[in-house]
Amino acid sequence: MKAHIARNQNAGVPLALSWNLSAADRGILEGMAPAFGMKLLLVSPADAGKTVAQLLGEVETKSTRTLVLESSAYPPALVLANFKDKDVDTLLDLMKQAQVNIPLKAVVTPTNKSWVFGDLLAHLQEEHATFTAAKETTQA
Repeated sequence: MKAHIARNQNAGVPLALSWNLSAADRGILEGMAPAFGMKLLLVSPADAGKTVAQLLGEVETKSTRTLVLESSAYPPALVLANFKDKDVDTLLDLMKQAQVNIPLKAVVTPTNKSWVFGDLLAHLQEEHATFTAAKETTQA
C-alpha cells in the first residue's frame, strides 16, 4: 500500500493572504502579482477560523475553530508569505505609490503561522491602534 502525501502546490511561491480588500486595491495587487510571481489568496469570513498555515495550504485542513467574522470586523489586511525581504520592501513601496489602502500588514513567521487567522487580525488591529496612537502623540 502506497502512502499518499499531499504536496503543497504553493511551496516557495510568494503568497498574499488578503482580507476585506476593496475591489480597486485588489485589482492593483493583482496587477502587481506577476512581477513577484505572487498569488493573491482571498480569505473569506468563513475561513477566519483556519490557521495561517491552513490558509497557505501547508497543512491539511482537518478541523478549524468555528469562527466566522463579519467582513467589516477588521479593516483590510495583507499577510505575506514566502517573499524575499527585498521583494517585501519593493511590494510595500509600490503599494504606497499606488495609494493602496491596507492598514493591517504582516509577514508570516514561524510563530504566527500556527495562529488562527481571526486572532492574527485582532493582534494586527491592536498593534496598528497602538502604533497610530504613539505616532499621533509624537506629532502633537
